[in-house]
Amino acid sequence: MVKIALISDIHANLPALEAACLHARSIGVQSLLNAGDLVGYGPFPDEVITFIRDKRILSVIGDYDRKVILIKQKRKRRQKKKIALKLLAFNWAHDHISIQNLTYLESLPKTQKYTISNVHILLTHGSPEDISEHLSEETQTSRFQEIADQYNVDVIVSGNTHQFFQERIHNVLFINPGSVGRQDDGCPDASYAILEIDKEIRVKQYRIPYDVKKVLTALESYNLPEEFKIMFLKGLSLNAVLR
Repeated sequence: MVKIALISDIHANLPALEAACLHARSIGVQSLLNAGDLVGYGPFPDEVITFIRDKRILSVIGDYDRKVILIKQKRKRRQKKKIALKLLAFNWAHDHISIQNLTYLESLPKTQKYTISNVHILLTHGSPEDISEHLSEETQTSRFQEIADQYNVDVIVSGNTHQFFQERIHNVLFINPGSVGRQDDGCPDASYAILEIDKEIRVKQYRIPYDVKKVLTALESYNLPEEFKIMFLKGLSLNAVLR
């Protein structure tokens, strides 16, 4: 049996990433695939990128990664349309990533293909056409069929929604492993998935507790907003916290 760990939406949460990867290795995972959004909101953007690079984890770029990369190039009048705390998160992350790691982040592709045991996997953040698209239970079957018919693969792994999801459409298995580092379902535990390839293909989600206090302490040491602390402590999105 081949086991592949699927991770996504780390959002600069190094302790959660380390906990998920440690758990994956303990149950015999041979490789890891990362569906993007390495940075944003968390206090460890540079450390997360270094971890991904050092472990040689196959990765794609996420929409938050791109926003962090481009934040200094956006005109101020366009920035004003964004929530102030989001702008702060993008700017702070950009300023705390080394040039080497920022270059690496910029180099990540929108999609990656990975083949193992004759199973062809497409890795993306949102969808193969749009890294900001949400593929979820609310997506129409016709949209899944459109993507499945267009790409000659067996599995499509995406992130972006922060919600675990699996659905088989036209013999293509769509998977979202949930968010490793910034959950929004009210549970702060890291979420990731294992893809098991044997006579058939199976998927299992795992929720892994980690040292949230380490994240909160780092956020406080950098004088980052209280709202960010609540996000990680309670497993909520920024919009949910603001509401």
